[in-house]
Amino acid sequence: MSRAMNGRSGWAVASIVACQLMLMVDGVIVTVALPHIRTDLGMGPVELAWVMSAYSVAFAGFLLVSGRVGTLVGPRRTLLIGVAVFILASAIGGIAPDGAVLITARALQGAGAALAAPGVLVLLFANTPDGPARLRAMGLVMIAASLGSAVGLIAGGLLTVTVGWRWVMLVNVPIGALVILGVRAFVTEATRSPVGLDLAGAGASSIAMVGLVIGLSTGGDGGWTSPAALAAFAAALVALAALVVVERRVTHPIVPGRLLSSVGRAVPYAGMLLMPAAMLGFFYTATLLYQDVLGYDALHTGLAFLPFTASVMIAGRLAPVLAVRLGERATTGLAAALAAAGVALFGLLAPHTPYWVGAVAMFILGFGPPMFFTLANTRILSSAGPADRGSAASLLQSLQQLGGAVGVATLTAVYAGTLADGPRTALSAAIFTAAAIALVLLAILAATRAFPRRSVPQPRAAPQPAASAGGTR
Repeated sequence: MSRAMNGRSGWAVASIVACQLMLMVDGVIVTVALPHIRTDLGMGPVELAWVMSAYSVAFAGFLLVSGRVGTLVGPRRTLLIGVAVFILASAIGGIAPDGAVLITARALQGAGAALAAPGVLVLLFANTPDGPARLRAMGLVMIAASLGSAVGLIAGGLLTVTVGWRWVMLVNVPIGALVILGVRAFVTEATRSPVGLDLAGAGASSIAMVGLVIGLSTGGDGGWTSPAALAAFAAALVALAALVVVERRVTHPIVPGRLLSSVGRAVPYAGMLLMPAAMLGFFYTATLLYQDVLGYDALHTGLAFLPFTASVMIAGRLAPVLAVRLGERATTGLAAALAAAGVALFGLLAPHTPYWVGAVAMFILGFGPPMFFTLANTRILSSAGPADRGSAASLLQSLQQLGGAVGVATLTAVYAGTLADGPRTALSAAIFTAAAIALVLLAILAATRAFPRRSVPQPRAAPQPAASAGGTR
C-alpha cells in the first residue's frame, strides 16, 4: 500500500474504532447516573430498571436483521443511518421531561446501535489489508469494545457529578457527529450482496432475542417464575422454533448454517457468548461490591476501573504479537486464563483489603477480553465469505449481547440466593461464578483446539486495496 493509502486507512480505522467505543460506552454510561435520574424524573424502581434494559433489548433484537440489511444496501450506509438515529435518540433522551420519554429514547438508541454495529467489523475488513495489519486494527476495535464498560462508568460518574445526568445522553451528539464525518470522509463501502431479506427469519430472530433478553433481565430481578419472565421465555421459545423451521426452507437464511458447520467455526461463536457473560456479569457485581461493601461513591467506583483500562490498552496491541509468537490457540487460552485469574482475585476483596489487591486484579483481568476478542472476531470473519460477513458480524454481536444478559442474570441469581449470608459473601460468590464461566471457556478451548496452533498469516506481497471492493464512498 502507498503511504497515502496507509494514511487514509489509518483514519478509516480511527473512525470505525470511535464508533465502536461510542456504542459500547452507552450501554453502561447511565448506570452511575440512575439515582440522579430517579430523583429528577420521579421514577420508580421498575421504570428505572428499564432505563438500562431498553437499550440492550433493542440492541439485541435488531442486530441479526441489521446485518442482513447491511449486506443488501451496504454496511457503510447502514452504519451512517444507525449513528444518525443514535444521535437523534441521545438528543431526545437528554431533554426528556419524564421517564417514559427517556426509556423510549434509550430503546431508540439501542435500535440505532444495532444498525451501526455490524458495519463496524465488516468495514474494518474492507478497509484494511489481510494479515498482521488487519489483526492490529481488529485489536484496536477490541480495545474499544473492552474499554466500553469501564469508560462508560468513569465518564458517567464524571458527567453526573460535574454537569448533570442529562449529559450522559447529550455527550453522544457531538461524538456521533464526528463519527459520521470520519466515516463519510475516509471509510470505503464494502461489497454488497444481492441476497434476500428473509422477513420471516428476521421477525422470528428479533422476537427470540428480545424475549430472551427480557426474560433473563426480568428473571434475574424479579424471579424466574414471575409471569413476565415466563411469558418472555415462552415467546422466545416459540420464535426460536419458528426460526429453525423458516431457516430450513428459505434460500438465503438470516443465519446461514455454514457459519456453524464445524467445531472450528462454532467454538469462536461460543466464546462470544461466554466471555461477555463472565465480563459483564463481573462488572455488574464489582460495581455493587465497590459501593455496598467497600463504601465507594459513584465517581470513585468509576475511577477504580482505571487499572483495567490500562491493561486493555496494552492487550489490544499485544494480541497480534502473541498470536505470531505463540500461535492463536495458546493466545486465546492465555486470554481466558487471565480473565478467570483476575476475576477470582477480585472476589477475595474485603473491607480492609489493601487497594492495590483490587488494582492488581483489575490489571490482570484487563488482558483477557481484548486478547480473546481480537483473535476470535478475526477468526470468525475470516472464515466467512464476503456474502456471509454481515450475517457473521451480526451473529457474533447478538451472542455478545445475549451473553451479557445471561451473565448479569446468572450472577444476580447467585447474589440473591446467598444474600442471607451478608452482602460481601453474596457478591464474592457471584464474582467467583464469573470466574467459573471464564474457566468453562478455557476448558472448551483446550478440548476442541478450535484455534490453529500456527501464527496468523503474513500479508501478501501485493494486497488488493480496500477501494477495489466495488462500493461507493
